[in-house]
Amino acid sequence: MTKMSTARHTETGDPHVVEWLTGLFSAACVIAMIAWMGVQAIGQRDEAPDLSVSVVRQEARSGGYQVEFEIGNAARATAAQVLVRGELVDGDAVVEAVETTLDYVPMQSKASGGLIFRHDPAGLAVRIAAVGYADP
Repeated sequence: MTKMSTARHTETGDPHVVEWLTGLFSAACVIAMIAWMGVQAIGQRDEAPDLSVSVVRQEARSGGYQVEFEIGNAARATAAQVLVRGELVDGDAVVEAVETTLDYVPMQSKASGGLIFRHDPAGLAVRIAAVGYADP
């Protein structure tokens, strides 16, 4: 025979204070996120990307010499199809020039890439710059 329990059920109709606090905290987070996105959407100014490039590393590879770079975008605008041009320079003469295109560089962020040269960049000046972009 089955024993019948006369004890009160563990779930009650009145929510616990922890449930109220969790609900209030979650609602505050959702409201804050909506407000932040609204401020970002309304407050965003039309400005051009502010791109800067720096060399990270140079090393020999089987296909030539790889120069890795990092490109930063300090503006509040994303740049798409970013054309990066690299040159190996000896004095005033350009020994070799190569280009690559990055799909995009997000606003206030960084992206990285690499250029592959046939000539050894050791002893030569390496100039890398972003030379063009498209608005996404």
